Amino acid sequence: MSKKPTTLEAAALTNFTPAGQAALYHIYLAQQGEKDELAALEEAKKNEMKLREDIRPEEVRAGEVVDRWIKDWCPPLYQFLNIFASPHLTIGIFVFLHFAYWYAIPWYFHFLLTWPIVYFIPLYCTSKSIYETKDRVLWLSYWIILSVLEYFEILLFRDQARSLVWWPKLKAIFCLVMYSFIDTEVIVDSRGRPKDKKPIYGAIKLIEKFLPEEKDKSKESKDRDKDKERERESRSGSSKEKDRKEKEKEEDEKRRNPSNH
Repeated sequence: MSKKPTTLEAAALTNFTPAGQAALYHIYLAQQGEKDELAALEEAKKNEMKLREDIRPEEVRAGEVVDRWIKDWCPPLYQFLNIFASPHLTIGIFVFLHFAYWYAIPWYFHFLLTWPIVYFIPLYCTSKSIYETKDRVLWLSYWIILSVLEYFEILLFRDQARSLVWWPKLKAIFCLVMYSFIDTEVIVDSRGRPKDKKPIYGAIKLIEKFLPEEKDKSKESKDRDKDKERERESRSGSSKEKDRKEKEKEEDEKRRNPSNH
C-alpha cells in the first residue's frame, strides 16, 4: 500500500518554479532542524534518567568514592597505591603505619616518614613514564624543582634539616601538590571554540613561569609566507625592470642607427 505524501511533498510535486522549490527547501531545513533539536533533547533526558538510575545512594560504596577522588585529584598517587591493593585500603594502611612509626621510632629518624611521597612515588611513576612516554614532562619538571628545593634546604638548615620535625612534612605536602592536578587548560579547535579540557600539574604550572614563551607557529608560518611573497614580488619586479631596461636600450639603438633597421 502506497504511503500518503505529506503536505510538503505534495507541494514539491506541484510547484516547479525555482523560487517555489527554494522556499520549500528552506521549509524542509527548518522542520528538520526542529526534529533534530527535539531528538537531542530526548536523548539528553534519556541519558539523565539513566545516570540517575545508575547512581543510587544506597548502592554507592565509600571505597569506590575515595578511589575515584584520589584518581581525579592525583593520578600518580592512585597509580602507586593501586600496586598493593585498592587505593582506599592502601592509604588507610599507610596512615596506620605512619602513626606507628611516629610513636615507635626515635625522633631523629622521623625524616624518613616523608620519603615515600617525596622520592618513592615519583621514582616509580618516572620509571613508568620513561617507557610509556606518559607524564614525562611532569616528572622532568618535578625533579628539577625538587633539586632546587633541596639545594636551598642545605643552604638554610645545613645539618639541622633532619632534626626539624615540621620541615620534612612541609616538603612532602609541597611535592604531593606538585604532581597533583591544580588547574585545567581549555583546548580550542580551529574555529576558536572550546573542544576539550587538559588538566595541568603543579610542577608544570610552576616551572613554565621560568621558561621562555613558545613562539606561535601559525604566526611564524604567516610571516614566512609574507617573506616569500615579498621575495617573489621583488624578483618579479626586478625581472620586469630588467625587461624594461632592455626594451629602452633596444629603442635607443634603433633611434641611433635607423638604417640598420
